[in-house]
Amino acid sequence: MKTKYTTWEVFKYHINAIKESKKRFIFIIYILYAISAGILNIVTVLLPRYIIDAIVVQNINDLFLWITIYGFSILILMLLSSISLNIFSGNAMALKFLQGEVFFKKYRHVSYRYLEDPTFQAKRSTALWAALGNNDMGYEGTLRSLFRLFPQILTVIGLTIVLGLFQPVIVIVAFILSLLQYQFDLRGKKYKFNHRDELNESERKALYFFRTGHDFSYGKDIRINQIQKEFLNNHKEKSNIFTSLYKKLNVIGFRFTIPGLFFITITNGLTYFLVANSYMNGVVSIGQVSSIIWATLAITLGLQRMFTEIAKIKEDTSYTSEYISFLENDEFFPKQEGIEIDLETINIEFVNVSFKYPNSDKYALKNINLKINSGERLALVGINGSGKTTLVKLLSGFYEPTDGVILINGFDLKTINLGHYRDKLAVIFQEVLVYAASVLENIVGLSQDPKEHEKAMTALKLAGLDKKIKSFPKEEHQELLKVIDPSGTDFSGGEKQKLSIARASYKENTSLIILDEPTASLDAIAEKEIYENFKTLINKRTALIISHRLASTKFCDNIVLFEDGVILEYGTHESLMKNKEGTYQSMFLTQGKYYQEGAEQYEAI
Repeated sequence: MKTKYTTWEVFKYHINAIKESKKRFIFIIYILYAISAGILNIVTVLLPRYIIDAIVVQNINDLFLWITIYGFSILILMLLSSISLNIFSGNAMALKFLQGEVFFKKYRHVSYRYLEDPTFQAKRSTALWAALGNNDMGYEGTLRSLFRLFPQILTVIGLTIVLGLFQPVIVIVAFILSLLQYQFDLRGKKYKFNHRDELNESERKALYFFRTGHDFSYGKDIRINQIQKEFLNNHKEKSNIFTSLYKKLNVIGFRFTIPGLFFITITNGLTYFLVANSYMNGVVSIGQVSSIIWATLAITLGLQRMFTEIAKIKEDTSYTSEYISFLENDEFFPKQEGIEIDLETINIEFVNVSFKYPNSDKYALKNINLKINSGERLALVGINGSGKTTLVKLLSGFYEPTDGVILINGFDLKTINLGHYRDKLAVIFQEVLVYAASVLENIVGLSQDPKEHEKAMTALKLAGLDKKIKSFPKEEHQELLKVIDPSGTDFSGGEKQKLSIARASYKENTSLIILDEPTASLDAIAEKEIYENFKTLINKRTALIISHRLASTKFCDNIVLFEDGVILEYGTHESLMKNKEGTYQSMFLTQGKYYQEGAEQYEAI
């Protein structure tokens, strides 16, 4: 894994990105702007000399001629530079947004274990800021700095020739002082770059409290628990830390620009002395005096701007280098490779599997040995934190075992292509996320296939949502949430869970279905309806069901009871109930009366 890229390597990344975006005309725009803006600077400095000399000698014909030439030259060059600048500005932003698409496509494949890692999140914030955070910094900043640099180079070359013919010493002094300013600029940029992680981390923390405080999904908890002041104080505290650091970095950066003011004064003072002396000796005309003074100012500023842009490019490419390094990190984004095995049926075996979460010394699972045959329905039970959901995360490929292996049809899960594997996997998670889209789009995505829509409606009916949907004015096209559409509908917790069940049912060509507390938010009647349809939902798929409602385990072939990350008991419901000293029997009887009276409802499943 490469951690740092050279400036030229970053340029190559930009060039390839422009080619891939099919915006090659940007290269022509660069050239057009460099020529038009560069020559515009030279014309603005040099041509007034002839107008002034014509005024001094009172030559009306020459005055009209040079005013006309000057006016048309300025008009054409300004028009060309303005057009090219506007075309570039829009496309530079478009290129940045395309890079955002590259970032998010890559981010979809981030290893799940990094998502809650604060160190990773800090690197992600830095990389995302470099890619998308600012129009004049990082990725887009490099494009814009190069765009501004080329006209300055052309201006400096042209005016260097003009001034060199008059007094080479002016050019030499201006160049030396600009180089000195460049060194100051580099130090200022380096100081800011060295504190970028600290700045981004403080901004990330401040934004967390800002976004959470404005997220309506937290509204009820914040208000009922009266923690508005805590959120406000936390936001103020983190924001003050961020703004203080931001001010400090900008103040220090400004200090490094102060020497440039003195350097300009020295160069201009030298020029005024030399040009005044030449005029008084009759060497130059008053028009030439004007041109030389303006040329000196222009070349001094041009050199400083040129070196400032070069320093800025060095800073921006350093940010972009970190962004590229982040994207190319195979540890963060493992390549989606691996073998594609036959998954029409799925047999699972955990062999001596142990697991502990990153940055934790405690094992969530310890030495798990478990076989799940194709078509088997297995219930995972146990108190919270016993390891049930962790096992599901491992089986879903979100984490890899710390020790041991998970075999899918005899193949190590680590060697199987995850995309291919997950195509055959349906999961109903305990925490259901609803997207700001229509009910139908929450099932099928953007598919316009009528057959897919029909399948989705069948799945919604199976999940018990069909009556609710028919009550909407737009039925299945009703928008959910109010984030995008003010008339959007908010589902209740139980309705969200039914939506999740519909998603799993819609994904019908899967071989493994995992249900993590699938009825936790449902009332008794809705739960009964779901269980009555579970046979259709599960069909012939291998099924893992996590549930705290132990009556639901009766229709499973086998039950695994977890405690403190180990398998405490394993067997059928009947065999486990025969163990008078067993934890399962104790838990089942404790939940007892409701399930005992209602047990008949599960017998037919």
